[in-house]
Amino acid sequence: MGKNYKFRILDAKKDSELLFKIVKHENEVFGEATVGNWNIKPFTKYGKVFAMLSNDENEELMSVIEVLSSFDREVAYVYGVSTVPKFERNGYARKLLQYVMETLKKMGIKKIELTVDMDNFTAKKIYEELGFKIVETLDNEYGDNVERYLMRYLVK
Repeated sequence: MGKNYKFRILDAKKDSELLFKIVKHENEVFGEATVGNWNIKPFTKYGKVFAMLSNDENEELMSVIEVLSSFDREVAYVYGVSTVPKFERNGYARKLLQYVMETLKKMGIKKIELTVDMDNFTAKKIYEELGFKIVETLDNEYGDNVERYLMRYLVK
């Protein structure tokens, strides 16, 4: 039996319906820090939106990661990592992030950065296990008085 999921890099036009499902999901998970309806398509056109979908006719959204890159294409910034609640705690975000990291490496990216809430010990642990290191503490990154860790992975 094959995997119960598949990966896809989303297209702004072809995957419009799925992109709006992602926004709805992220509104529930992230609140104000979501990509939002007006930004999801530019993220898809000028960055990358990676999705893990169920490997069946429904192609149900399981996990999603949005990525931006610097103009010189040397640094990628992981904007959001989330898993649909019914699929949480199965390692899907980790699997998708590993796929994203491999894809970015093939694109010639040299550094991958992301931020994580200082109290999100689960996410921080996953990122550290994948080779990310805390390089800085950022103030007011996602709102007033919101501190986050900046984590960086050096692509080998």
